[in-house]
Amino acid sequence: MDPSSYAVSDYERKTYYNGVAGSGEGPPLVYRTGADKYPWIEPKGEHAHQPSKAACGVFGTPLNAVWNTVAFQICDLINERKIQYSSIDVARFTTFEEDGKETVGPVVIWIGVHPGSTSAYTAHEASQEILELLEKNGVEGVEVEWRESVLQQL
Repeated sequence: MDPSSYAVSDYERKTYYNGVAGSGEGPPLVYRTGADKYPWIEPKGEHAHQPSKAACGVFGTPLNAVWNTVAFQICDLINERKIQYSSIDVARFTTFEEDGKETVGPVVIWIGVHPGSTSAYTAHEASQEILELLEKNGVEGVEVEWRESVLQQL
């Protein structure tokens, strides 16, 4: 498969996390594993509404039971690929539609990488290893999403 086939559209990159950081744009999306199951549909029309999202906690899932083990293994996988990451989080995202409908998405391993440091292809390859690791630990139905992020120390 062509490595560029893993890239998201410029519009999805800029708007996928709309609202996550409060009002306005969220962090730029680099890659996500769930694109086939959860397609991103660009709003169309003169008065198109851009859905917004909010990050939520993850509780009571099979991932919670093994997170203290697999989190370090995920870090090792990412470090082996020399990916410059700023954070690895677990989240669920609620999407808010214009009609008031709220949809809670799947559990997500949410990886922040330094801007411009990671390609969609590299994120895809690492994501496959992460999903395999999760499956070996009895965790299924989790997605992996990569965003550009800079960790600021206070």
